[in-house]
Amino acid sequence: MRILLWLVLALLPGLVMAEQYRSVTLATDRATLVLHTSHGDVRAPHTDPDQQGFDEPHVAAGGHTVGWLELEGNCCTSYPLPTSLVLYRDGRLLRRFADGMAIWDWRFVRDGHAVAYRQRAPHGISTIVYVLRDVDSGKQLAEFDCYPREGAPAGQPAPYTYDGKVPDWVWPIAEECPVR
Repeated sequence: MRILLWLVLALLPGLVMAEQYRSVTLATDRATLVLHTSHGDVRAPHTDPDQQGFDEPHVAAGGHTVGWLELEGNCCTSYPLPTSLVLYRDGRLLRRFADGMAIWDWRFVRDGHAVAYRQRAPHGISTIVYVLRDVDSGKQLAEFDCYPREGAPAGQPAPYTYDGKVPDWVWPIAEECPVR
């Protein structure tokens, strides 16, 4: 019984001290991101040695998780690219998604239990990949692709096409494909 009481008392501060993220403030130069929590303001950490800044910060429904895009330098552009989606909970890195392509937009979906993000190459005509992932496990739940249609006239943007019905989670981050 004493061991059980000691265990409860040892774990209680961690449970009580869970961060509640209220909002975020991104500096205009995107070099600093401030997390406004129930325990005060803290700077978001750099989660990669090559990180140059932050972009697209969001707080999940319920306020227990916050996320942002990590900006990294790139050999082939004059500006840093959003290469990773970082999820942060209770003052610690929860998860980092970096699938190889730039992530141009993202949102918490399904009441903050999942994230949806849009990826594509920074230049040229390429497939637009939408990914849905579970926040807690990191597991990929779904993918939706828009791909360039062959045979567009020279100098004209290639119209995009896709297969099947557009999932609801894609619409909040949709850009040039799909369109309503």
